[in-house]
Amino acid sequence: MSLRKAPYVVPREKKVRVIIDTDCHCEADDQFAVAHQLMTPKLDVVGINATHYATRFGAKSVEESMLKSYDEALKVVSLMGLSDEYTVYKGCKEQLKDEISFVDSDASRFIVEESLRDDERPLFITVQGALTNVASAYLMNPKIADKFTIIWIGGGEYPKGGVEFNTDNDINAANVIMDSPIELWQVPVSVYRMMKVSFATLYDRVYPYGDIGKYLVEYMMEFNNTMIEFVASIGQWFPEDMSEPAKRAKYPAGESWQLGDNPVVGLLLTDHEGHFTVEGAPRFNTETCEYLLRPANPRKIRVYNYIDNHFILEDFFAKIKYYYG
Repeated sequence: MSLRKAPYVVPREKKVRVIIDTDCHCEADDQFAVAHQLMTPKLDVVGINATHYATRFGAKSVEESMLKSYDEALKVVSLMGLSDEYTVYKGCKEQLKDEISFVDSDASRFIVEESLRDDERPLFITVQGALTNVASAYLMNPKIADKFTIIWIGGGEYPKGGVEFNTDNDINAANVIMDSPIELWQVPVSVYRMMKVSFATLYDRVYPYGDIGKYLVEYMMEFNNTMIEFVASIGQWFPEDMSEPAKRAKYPAGESWQLGDNPVVGLLLTDHEGHFTVEGAPRFNTETCEYLLRPANPRKIRVYNYIDNHFILEDFFAKIKYYYG
């Protein structure tokens, strides 16, 4: 099965190739971003890479979390009726042990292969998790450095930074990319957390549309309950001085979520000109994930400070209705 023909034509001059790199099982937002990319005519998704989420959320090993992401990506593609259209590749089975040694994987080899393929359309890698697969590909073959652009959902709030999920899951990989010449567009936590959406909105605008819409919302509800139970069990989620009423409104808030990975689509639909700065690439402190700022660094990256929640969500809602309504 293929998606029905889009109601408009995207000029070839504006189309781009995309490799999706996703820790698809770790939470409940990756699935939305994967589906959104597969429904976007401007994007020619040439493959989907599964990446790990370390040993979080019950995973007993890095390899196990990668395999769970692999299975989840296959499930999303299947529920969209697109299993014959896309290949999902298994990612690295472990984090980088240092900044010079790559971890071999089908995903990393695919990145190298696609990067070196003769195609006039630019290649983007949308990294919705740890940077392990793409850092390994670069270490495997540094000649690919000028062949693609990374859009990375990750990194703490500037200027200090600090522990952030996708950075912390492979700090060595993050530093490899920061020190590489690869073009990087960074969407830090202060920006991707802008992607708030209520459950009522998801039930109204997503749930009615096909097996995929139903699954996205039901999985979100299930994970919401799991996450709230997890937060209650660890007892260290909130600041010690936070009041009980304030805790009720803080993430996870109980009736809303943040679709923090969907900015990868928004930035390919429009680059949000005026809402990013070009900075000297920092490094990360390997103990704290705090930024080691290097403003004079000649290696520059694009750092976003805003994302248009309404634009991105409305695009997703319109597409799932059109293709699965």
